[in-house]
Amino acid sequence: MPDPGSVKEAAFKSLSVARETTSGLSSNLFREVKGLTSSELEQVMLKATRPDDTPVKGKHAERLVGVTYQISGRYDIYDAVLRKLWAKMAEKDWRTTIKALYILHRFSADGSPDHAPALKARVRELRRTRDPKRKGKFFSSKLLQAGDDKPESAKFRAFMGRYAHYVLLRAQCFGGMFDEIAAPPSADKKKKAAPKPITSTSLRSDHLDAAKLLLKTGVACVLKNGEANENTALAVERVASDLLGLTTAVATALNRALKNDADLKGADPVLIKQWCEFYSEVLLPQTRSMVKQTTPKLDAFGLFLPSRMGASVSPDLLQKGMKLGEIDDSAEVEEDEDEDEEKKDASAEEDKETTSDKAEEEVADTEDAPPANDEEEIEEEDDVDDDVEEFDEEQYEYDEDEDYYDDED
Repeated sequence: MPDPGSVKEAAFKSLSVARETTSGLSSNLFREVKGLTSSELEQVMLKATRPDDTPVKGKHAERLVGVTYQISGRYDIYDAVLRKLWAKMAEKDWRTTIKALYILHRFSADGSPDHAPALKARVRELRRTRDPKRKGKFFSSKLLQAGDDKPESAKFRAFMGRYAHYVLLRAQCFGGMFDEIAAPPSADKKKKAAPKPITSTSLRSDHLDAAKLLLKTGVACVLKNGEANENTALAVERVASDLLGLTTAVATALNRALKNDADLKGADPVLIKQWCEFYSEVLLPQTRSMVKQTTPKLDAFGLFLPSRMGASVSPDLLQKGMKLGEIDDSAEVEEDEDEDEEKKDASAEEDKETTSDKAEEEVADTEDAPPANDEEEIEEEDDVDDDVEEFDEEQYEYDEDEDYYDDED
């Protein structure tokens, strides 16, 4: 006769498995029904974010991103799109979350340039807005990580957290293939004003700060042991492509600035030097290192990265950019030294004038002073004695054991 405890335990396990299976079937059935009854784009999004190991298909991503080229930039299409993507990101299954992040990544990188400013502004606005359906703000990192905590998905969720940080930062800072840096400023035909310096348009200081932070979060997305599968590999492929695009964009802007002296007119030489240092010492070597580490892992999933970089900056131009900052620093030092010398000369002249004035006053006082008599000398001595007697002994405190001089004896 079987043990009653074992029978009870087996029954509870069977019931638990049945509930999970039924819940999964109901969820998938609801998803399919909703896909059939919703609009075409919602159907595509439902198919693209299914909670399975199949990565987002290229045709689904292209269909969603293609909408940005069909609708004029005057209309805001991203409010509804971002809210739907956030609903998918907040689901418990990490595979749905990472697929929704990937679609947002594609909107940011491949969407129409006409809609890029609206996407950046809308993401920033929503991240400051509280979601009425959930206890937190839209695109909150805590809510993104609040899904299932199964041991078999722990490593994938760790990668998903790093990837989410990168995607949300990219969507807020840059659009397309980093046109904010690479594209030359558009000239205003109506206004005939002089063009702005390149450090006020493409190579701005805030662009430099954003590029540094984006590089840091992008390099952190390198796949670690146990994190590789089709979904994570597809995400890393896009990150590596982004960093290659960022390197090309910075190189394009530096070439435009350093090859033509007219573009350097009015530019901040120290900022140009900082861009050159960032490109040559940080961006280029770290991007190459990431591509080298990522390529073998992507090859296993049939994904390939470009074997060559895009535009690059020659060593001569980089040296030219570096020297711009040095010349500016030396000029500032010389100006400071000249100012110090002028101040010293001015103070020396003032001292001479003051000394000569005092000497003249002393001579005049000596000539005008009457001869001193004995009575006045006696009065002065009495005044000195009075001053000595006014000393307050209570202000002086001493220790009883301390040796002190007593003149009464």
